[in-house]
Amino acid sequence: MAFSKQASIPGLNRTFQVSPEARPYTLRDNGFVNTKPGNFLYERTLETAAGAKVVLKVTVNKNLETLKISTVTPNGLNSVNVNNLADNSMVLEKIHFIFDGFVDRDCLIEVTD
Repeated sequence: MAFSKQASIPGLNRTFQVSPEARPYTLRDNGFVNTKPGNFLYERTLETAAGAKVVLKVTVNKNLETLKISTVTPNGLNSVNVNNLADNSMVLEKIHFIFDGFVDRDCLIEVTD
């Protein structure tokens, strides 16, 4: 998956881009870690009430202009559509909470059409 100016959460109708106010320290303060190539990665394992696990990954390029968002299986090999998970209300609530926090703290901005 390539970096792009805008990225959406797989299975949801929310699209985001990196905030012009975002700085490396802002991302690190909000749970992002530096990767070897210099990008910033936020990775969180989420679990449904039924016990299914999904990993939310948000990667911001080192230039702080592009990003990619994915939800994958715990081993990272397969993409997961969170709408297709059984008893997914808790996972959806957590995802919305995480992204609302990123928007509130000027890491990302939500793009509206």
